[in-house]
Amino acid sequence: MDRQRFIASFFALALCSINAWCQGLSRLAEGLEVFTEAQYSCSDGTTPLWLNANKYGMSSLESQNGYLRVGASRSNQNDSLRKWRIGYGIDLALAAKYTRTIFANEAYADFSFMKATITVGAKKRTSPYTTQEMSSGALVYGWNSRPIPQATLDIDWFSFPWTEGWWKWKVHGSYGFTTDGKWQKSVVPETEHYTGNVLYHEKSLYWKFGKENHESVPLTFELGLQFASVFGGTTYNYKGRVFTEYTDIKHPVNFKAFINALTCTGSDENDGSSKNTAGNHVGSWIGRLKWHGTDWTAALRFERMFEDQSMMFIQYGWYDHLVGADFTLPRNPYISAVTIEHMSTRDQSGAVMHDEAVNIPDKMNGMDNYYNHSIYSGYQHWGQANGNPLLTSPVYNENGSLVFSNNRLTAWHFGIAGEPCDWLNWKAFATFTRNWGTYDWPLEDPTNQQYFLIEANAHHARFEGWQATVGLGLDHGKLVGNNFGVQLTIRKTFKL
Repeated sequence: MDRQRFIASFFALALCSINAWCQGLSRLAEGLEVFTEAQYSCSDGTTPLWLNANKYGMSSLESQNGYLRVGASRSNQNDSLRKWRIGYGIDLALAAKYTRTIFANEAYADFSFMKATITVGAKKRTSPYTTQEMSSGALVYGWNSRPIPQATLDIDWFSFPWTEGWWKWKVHGSYGFTTDGKWQKSVVPETEHYTGNVLYHEKSLYWKFGKENHESVPLTFELGLQFASVFGGTTYNYKGRVFTEYTDIKHPVNFKAFINALTCTGSDENDGSSKNTAGNHVGSWIGRLKWHGTDWTAALRFERMFEDQSMMFIQYGWYDHLVGADFTLPRNPYISAVTIEHMSTRDQSGAVMHDEAVNIPDKMNGMDNYYNHSIYSGYQHWGQANGNPLLTSPVYNENGSLVFSNNRLTAWHFGIAGEPCDWLNWKAFATFTRNWGTYDWPLEDPTNQQYFLIEANAHHARFEGWQATVGLGLDHGKLVGNNFGVQLTIRKTFKL
């Protein structure tokens, strides 16, 4: 009898466990969204900038290119009523004339508890302050390159004690690794160094003052300090400073290396007597003043970039910047959003640099050379800038070099969008730049370049889940040439 009771209890427990497991699987499938997408681009010349840039690396400069994608994702907001929330996503692509034929653009899992979220994998970053659909791109945390696999901790807005929600904080940090080492090796010229197995680190802190939903003054001011760095890994084929012959340099990948990346300390093997910070570091101050109207918004924002620790504060002025204004308008059939931006990266803390030495104890920061680095391959992933694409990405270099050959420029960017009816929306860009190359390798003459875009997106209710996007792009000037292209994207979405 005891044996029969044991067997009955065992099977009852097993059935309960299977039922709970099935319920758990059912919960994880709630809100699942599956999509399939096809894109084809055809250009006279290379693919125009605004058909190529700010697409999370899903782009190519080849005159004809395309891809097939399939993916699935579930937002952790489907568990918004629970303390524990789970999200995940995967995005697989089969591409033609890309830097890689088969790849996963996204593959991640989110685990959230109250205000904290841990993300593991490669996930598309969303800008904390910038309207991604309308902007030319952020200077540090951009969306131009393929996502970097990372383990990320995010703590969402939480109120500072005794401020009753008028003062909030937000924290972000991560460690990850780049995936383009073999691609770098395949394209780089013999006389230039490249890197492999490089690690990546981000950290940022944001403050918010004000309340979006305040009845009388729905005004907020947000301020953020952002850092990104690459470290560790191996630099191949390096020559310069203390290395007079071509050498492979293996950088430390130990606990101290992770601490140096976190604290912006340490030094590289090629520094010699002029010690610098270990790895390649970039950062920016970012801020936004925004009015949250009932059916309209208006925002002024800025971003000020710095390399290493130079220009982190105001001792070298605030010459370099990205300043923008964003407006969303009440529902109307004409114009729904407007963005205006001005960017300048010409100064880079001056044209003279001198490290502290025994006979000259003064140190002068200058020639910051944005996105470039003497020992690493620069602030890029698979040839595309991790920040703003107007700083010409290495993928444009015909000789395969991984150097940003044009990082000193001024630009005006204008974006306008409309929604004439429920099933149709459009946007248009006009961007005007003047370019000087770099301090080390200036252009013979300042060069003007213009970039234009007209894009329309249709998603009629009669064709549920379907949407079609057509884009026309035009480049004009001597920097990247005169290019005209057409891009067609068809997408089908299924929701569970």
